[in-house]
Amino acid sequence: MFIKSLLCAAAITFTVYKLLQFYYHHYVMYEDSYTYYRQMMREFGDINAFLIIYIPLSILLFYLFTRTYSNYFTEISAGIRHLADGDFTYNVQVESKDEFRQIATDLNEASRLLQEAINAQTLSQRSKETLIANLAHDLRTPLTSVIGYLNLLNEQRELSGAQKDEYTRIAYTKSVYLEELIGTLFDVSKLDLSLQVIEKTPIDIQQLLLQLLDEMDALVEERDVSITKQIDSNLFIMGNGKELARVFENLLSNALFYGDLSQPIRVKAEKRDVGVHIRISNHGAPIEKEKLPHLFDMFYTVDQVRNIPSKQTGLGLYIAKTIVEKHDGTIQVWNGDGQIHFDVLLPVDLRNI
Repeated sequence: MFIKSLLCAAAITFTVYKLLQFYYHHYVMYEDSYTYYRQMMREFGDINAFLIIYIPLSILLFYLFTRTYSNYFTEISAGIRHLADGDFTYNVQVESKDEFRQIATDLNEASRLLQEAINAQTLSQRSKETLIANLAHDLRTPLTSVIGYLNLLNEQRELSGAQKDEYTRIAYTKSVYLEELIGTLFDVSKLDLSLQVIEKTPIDIQQLLLQLLDEMDALVEERDVSITKQIDSNLFIMGNGKELARVFENLLSNALFYGDLSQPIRVKAEKRDVGVHIRISNHGAPIEKEKLPHLFDMFYTVDQVRNIPSKQTGLGLYIAKTIVEKHDGTIQVWNGDGQIHFDVLLPVDLRNI
């Protein structure tokens, strides 16, 4: 802009000089007063005389040329102030097609990402508070039952052996459920329910699934069910092993407790163009199509869908979906061939493996 203002001022000054020269040579007579002024200019110096025009004109043109950019500086500065004050709705408007436009675009993008991060953090905090509040409320019922039945056993000495056995069984059942709730409450207190970036390392899904199945072997034997495995090798992804293990543990537990255990549970994992695909399938009564998407909703329990008389928190599948989405993956459930299928697709980032 500085060079442009100098060149334009020089062009204008030279044009004025040539016009005055043309006018003086063609229209000014010797006796005219213009002759006197021309003589004064010669004595002062033509260059000095036109510098008086050229220098202020250069400054004026530079101001005019850069006034738009000064407005851009003001607009960008206003955007930075709004960003510093926590106002992420302000949008910086710059019409140029140079570096100022890129700065404005970067500022607007930073505002958008910060707003999304804050919204995600707020949602995470509210979700966690809601989870803990609901679980704390659910703790009261089994705890009250345990205290009530133990109180009966302690105070009523005339109870028969059968009654004592029944009250003891009920108290034990309620205690087990209470333990499950406390464990869930503890897990929720540690769980990050937002979609913030997590620490990722290379993970072999084959080894993760095989290790998880080995750890669940006692439960599999207790439920008297078989599991068929079709897991390809070298299924490497970038992810958090502990969180992904929780996903597949929830899906397998869901199949063990609510599937038709007379038929085997199937675990399949393979490499696809878009990532690693894991499918866990179990036989059982199909779930109504309109209810399938709600399985991943918070507090939506399996017994609500299948009418199974069992106490559940309705968090397992919700937590699984949250973890998968934190890994930029997808999770779906569908009915087919008399089975209920859970499909998990995790992307592969070959640049970091």
